[in-house]
Amino acid sequence: MRTKILALVALALIALVVTTHATVTGAYKATVAPGELYEVSFTPTAPGPIRVHFEVRPLELWASAQLYKPNRDQPVAFTIGHSSFDLLAEVDPESRNQPWRVVLFHTNSVALTVELDITFPKAFCVEIASELSIRISYEEEAGELEDYHCDQMWRALRSLGVNLTEGLHQIKFLPPSDKFEGRFLSAGRIIEMYRMTPGRRFTGIFYHELAHFIHIIKLGASLKREWASLHRQSGADMVNYVREPFGGPPTYAMTNEYEDFAVTFSAYILNTKELFELGIARRDNVGKPILLEKAKLMAQVFLHYRDGKPYTYIYRFGFGYPVIPIERAGVLLKPEGLPDFTEPIPWERF
Repeated sequence: MRTKILALVALALIALVVTTHATVTGAYKATVAPGELYEVSFTPTAPGPIRVHFEVRPLELWASAQLYKPNRDQPVAFTIGHSSFDLLAEVDPESRNQPWRVVLFHTNSVALTVELDITFPKAFCVEIASELSIRISYEEEAGELEDYHCDQMWRALRSLGVNLTEGLHQIKFLPPSDKFEGRFLSAGRIIEMYRMTPGRRFTGIFYHELAHFIHIIKLGASLKREWASLHRQSGADMVNYVREPFGGPPTYAMTNEYEDFAVTFSAYILNTKELFELGIARRDNVGKPILLEKAKLMAQVFLHYRDGKPYTYIYRFGFGYPVIPIERAGVLLKPEGLPDFTEPIPWERF
């Protein structure tokens, strides 16, 4: 009995290690008729562990499951089980970038409902999981996560730095929605992404949701109060807001202080210099300085010190497809709260 308990504990620890170090989890669900095969394919793009976790209903009915490497007729893992069971394997360099297969079969007289979580390594998401402990998942209807999604997210997260991204728990990719392209759920510290198409808008939406995380979770109380005051002062005058820079409703920033922050943050990342130029123009041409004060507050979000002097990070988008390069530079923050845009600027590319 003691041996059996130790074996179960060992299996549980192995499953925990796999889940911790593998990087992307795909969620699948199906009803499998008697005598039918249920097959799912997925493509690891980095070496590392695989865990396929099954939840089968009705609980008392048994099924067999196999896991196949690419171009192999014999499974690398096999089990017969009921209720809840796992398959474990390892991706070696020769088997990455090719589709693996999971096959489930049963001969019961009634259909089985099967829920499948496949956790496996994806390039770039490996770094997100290991360095920031962020769980990444997708639902079947959203489509399998690709390397360019992981690459783009990793660039965005690195460009902001650990101080602003540490504590984000999960990024979930969900099927397209008529209501949302992205959401931040503060209670669970989860970013939900509903848009999978690569390019500038995908990148902009991801930064927008990261902005909600930074505003709600990471921003200090003093800057929060200052932002709330600036938003109240903005009122219904569009001159005090920046337009949504990635193709959303132009007045989206007027929705509330949270969307105002996220839209302004996105504009700051897209091109910091242009945001400040717009704010200065509105102050000088129409006598309305609020947008400039918002840009100055964004510069405070990225405040850091070198040799006792205040610096901030400025940003701009590069050009590319499907992955957009992000450029960042640390520049001196002037006493009036303006970044020093004097050339040459020491741009760093992510």
